[in-house]
Amino acid sequence: MGTRMVKNRFGMLILGLVAVSVGFAQESLTIDQALQRAKERNGTVQSAILSYRAAQKNAKSAYSAFLPTVTPSVSREWGTSDILTGPFRGNSDVNTTNAAINVNWRLLDDGTRQDTFDRAKIGARSSEFSSLQTLRNTLFGVHQRFYDALRTQELLRVQADNLKRAQEILDQTKFRANPPIEDVPKKDILQAEADFQNARVSVLQAENRVFTSAAELKAVLAWDEQTLPELVKPTPQQLPVLEMTLQEAIVRGLDNRADLAATRERVRSQQLNVRTAKRESFLQYTLDAGYRRVFADDPFQRAALTFSASLPLYDGERTKTLVDAERLTLASLEASLEQDERVVRSEIESAYTEYGQNRLRFEASQAALRAAQVNYNAAVEAQREGAGNLIQVLTARVSLTTAESNVVEATYDLLISDVRLRLVTGQSLPGE
Repeated sequence: MGTRMVKNRFGMLILGLVAVSVGFAQESLTIDQALQRAKERNGTVQSAILSYRAAQKNAKSAYSAFLPTVTPSVSREWGTSDILTGPFRGNSDVNTTNAAINVNWRLLDDGTRQDTFDRAKIGARSSEFSSLQTLRNTLFGVHQRFYDALRTQELLRVQADNLKRAQEILDQTKFRANPPIEDVPKKDILQAEADFQNARVSVLQAENRVFTSAAELKAVLAWDEQTLPELVKPTPQQLPVLEMTLQEAIVRGLDNRADLAATRERVRSQQLNVRTAKRESFLQYTLDAGYRRVFADDPFQRAALTFSASLPLYDGERTKTLVDAERLTLASLEASLEQDERVVRSEIESAYTEYGQNRLRFEASQAALRAAQVNYNAAVEAQREGAGNLIQVLTARVSLTTAESNVVEATYDLLISDVRLRLVTGQSLPGE
């Protein structure tokens, strides 16, 4: 049931990509616009879709083997003929027209046509599932890189605020260490100055991460322009809660993963290859109907039924060896599928656990930020009143910056882990 739904969704996607072309405002870029752009312009997605369409054409071509063929032909010849010796020697003109129509229809065979058609259909389904998995992987990549780009921008803002606070602490320390106050040692100025310079370094590092993440996002979006528009933060909403157990997630993933479905189709195709190889080692036969009508100076027509059969008595064990080779290939694919299912289970367990932990991280980081903000405000006020020392306020500032960074990291890790859990369990992704 899950596989059928997956196929229907992908068929709708094909129609949507053909019919829809969305323009993007250059002033801003939302996650939905980014996902749509990736579907329309990402070369990996387009390649997968074209491969699927080619597989559909191959299946249609294979079915034509069950239908009759009608082939009209015509030719016209002008020239001269010189016979130099013999009783018919002499010169004559050649001016002939030939026209004919041939109709052929294979009425019966040993099953080769059906196997060829079934393989083509299976190939189309396998390509369809592979294309869907490619699309989902790309959409996940868009989510991940879009959120990472926003993450780096938020972390840059945190470091910029941190630099501002370091500057305020340095100024306040200088004020209290110099006349007329002089209630803290002058060496505290050096400590505050070093802390300020370290904050500047952190800002530069954060800026570099912003540039790197933007470049990665441009690549997955096939963004040819030099700069990206302003990225729009997702609308605040209640973060999703897990509504399934780990075992339910594993069952869902094994049933709905498009990449597993593609591998299962390849196993089915190889089973047909084994059957075909076995047939070729026994009796092979065909029954064909043919009709030829010639329209010329001497018209004629011919109709016939042709039955042919062959049985390989000895071929140096070629057919037996081919059967063995196809069986080994089938066993290889079945072993690969079994291992793929183990890997899927592992991915689901990891993503499921990571998502649960990220929810706890997000909640804990929110509480830590509230406490760190209160602590920092108190430490700054104490230093301003001369009741606190530099180490206390620096420690409070570091704790606040760490808490702010943790909130940013936890927020975007939770958003990404939600999409990853959808991906590994074979669910439809946002934007699909």
